[in-house]
Amino acid sequence: MKKIFLGDYLLVFLVKIVGSIFRIIPVGLAFFIARRIGEISGLLNQKRYRIAYANLKAALGRQYTPRELKRILRRTYANIGQGVMEVLLLPKIDDRYIKKYIQFENFHIAEEALKKGKGFIFLTAHFGTWEVSHVALPSIGFAYKGIAREQKPYLLNELLNKYRESGGCKILLKGPAIKEALRALRSNGIVGMLVDQDAGKEGIFVDLFKRRASWHRGVMEMAIKTGAAVIPGFAIRQKGPRIRFKCFDPIKFPVEGDNNIKAEEGFKQYTAVLERVISQHPDQWLWQHRRWKSTPTRKIMILDDMRTGHLRQSQAVVKILKDIWQQKGYHAEDIRVKILNKDSRIELMKTYADIIISCGASTAALNLLLAKENNAKSIVIMKPSLVSLKKFDLAIIPYHDNPPRLDNVAMTDGALNMVDKARKEFYKKKLIERIGPLNEKVIGLLIGGSTKNFSMDDEAISSLLDNIIRSANEQNAQILLSTSRRTPNSVEDLIKRRLRNEPRCRLLVVANESNMEGAVEGISGLSDIILVSEESISMVSEAASSGSYAVVFTQGGNIDKRHNLFLQHLSQKGYIKIAGVENIYSTISDVFENNLQQPVLNDAVKVKEALDKLL
Repeated sequence: MKKIFLGDYLLVFLVKIVGSIFRIIPVGLAFFIARRIGEISGLLNQKRYRIAYANLKAALGRQYTPRELKRILRRTYANIGQGVMEVLLLPKIDDRYIKKYIQFENFHIAEEALKKGKGFIFLTAHFGTWEVSHVALPSIGFAYKGIAREQKPYLLNELLNKYRESGGCKILLKGPAIKEALRALRSNGIVGMLVDQDAGKEGIFVDLFKRRASWHRGVMEMAIKTGAAVIPGFAIRQKGPRIRFKCFDPIKFPVEGDNNIKAEEGFKQYTAVLERVISQHPDQWLWQHRRWKSTPTRKIMILDDMRTGHLRQSQAVVKILKDIWQQKGYHAEDIRVKILNKDSRIELMKTYADIIISCGASTAALNLLLAKENNAKSIVIMKPSLVSLKKFDLAIIPYHDNPPRLDNVAMTDGALNMVDKARKEFYKKKLIERIGPLNEKVIGLLIGGSTKNFSMDDEAISSLLDNIIRSANEQNAQILLSTSRRTPNSVEDLIKRRLRNEPRCRLLVVANESNMEGAVEGISGLSDIILVSEESISMVSEAASSGSYAVVFTQGGNIDKRHNLFLQHLSQKGYIKIAGVENIYSTISDVFENNLQQPVLNDAVKVKEALDKLL
């Protein structure tokens, strides 16, 4: 027995009183009031408003500006208000009302379906003014049995169903209703169903607005089982109480294939019609429902501040996200990534994403703005200077930025990077194809360049090269070297003079002349020891993550406090060895002769744990 509270009786009493008032005032005035109440309701429930706006943007963001989308959403709430008003007016809707306000189009399709003797399913959606169909369709000879979900509270649901059935329609509750619906179809009856809400992980996935959506398979299986026709139809609001009911061509199931294939094809045809109708009247669909809740489609936006190191860190987070989702059964094609320049305002506002990722202070505020706009998760990398970390869903911050201990903060030892076993093996193989097989001992050298707080010294680099060439000769090792786009011209010239004709140097990549994709990963994968200049946090982190013995060479210049904290932290944890250029020869000798090993930096593990928790 249902438990009924005093508040339930009061609510039903209030609805009856309000309904009786609206049924005696002019219809035009009632609908005017309903539109205003609907618009106000959108402002009161911001959670649903954000869901609705994000759904609208995901589906139609390419066709409308954000301002236009918000106008559509406002009209959507006005339409909801009118729909509620029509529920209250259902007892008033008689033949006279129907003749004045409602038109019927293409209902010869329904008549022809009944002539076949197997009934039909009237397939509609939470679109336009669906509740009016309960009294309007029986008035022209199409009394049907409608399957509906039971609402709460119980007494209000009973009143709603009484109103729905006032014109001759019969409401069946989901679950036990299926047997009765099957009996109706086998007796050449009509069954009405709303099927546009999320069906969970067990539904049939068919695209709706280019995004995979889950559909309740039961409706198509019922039609396949009974041979009943499936006729899409919608109550399209023209203006206020004026409605146009329109039937569309029946679904044509394929002759071949199992029931899953047939049901999927049925939904493809239905969604094609639904999309067309929604696109023509976007303010009449119920966008407030989490329609794509079960979708495997995941869209990620990276905000690019045009700094390569920052972009690579964002891409590293995407890679971890992809690994997590693929372990959960998602396919690679389900995960879609878009990299957008932070200054591309129009494209940023048109693009929908489920997750927004940014790295660096200049994109942090924009990240939060877009996350709110899309009802998306926000992930920031590095500590933003002017925005509170508490506002982000996840902040990934290295130790040297001194992050606060917050639940949404994941602390890393270094900078995130793309270096992993699979990537190293791929570029290692590509590099060997280019330069041929190598000796057992390989020295890798990654040279960065000058920055705002650091100047590369030609004399120090000359000393470094002397030590490396000497070590290579004594250890019978080969040298693989790559500069960066920041490397000064004078240092590039020095390197070319010293190594271009050096037999021990098997690879010399001058990035500003002819850069090579995957050079860092290939060199890291092939080297026993890898030497890297001190000024680049990202390059040092990549070296420490490579699995090679990582040595950071210093030239005796000044680096800032934050940068020095980063180097000392990695050194204390054993991920790198710090050595002056004058000590590089002894350091290389020590590594080779004593077979020294280091732990491998793997910040991806910490980030994966944080992302698992977030998702």
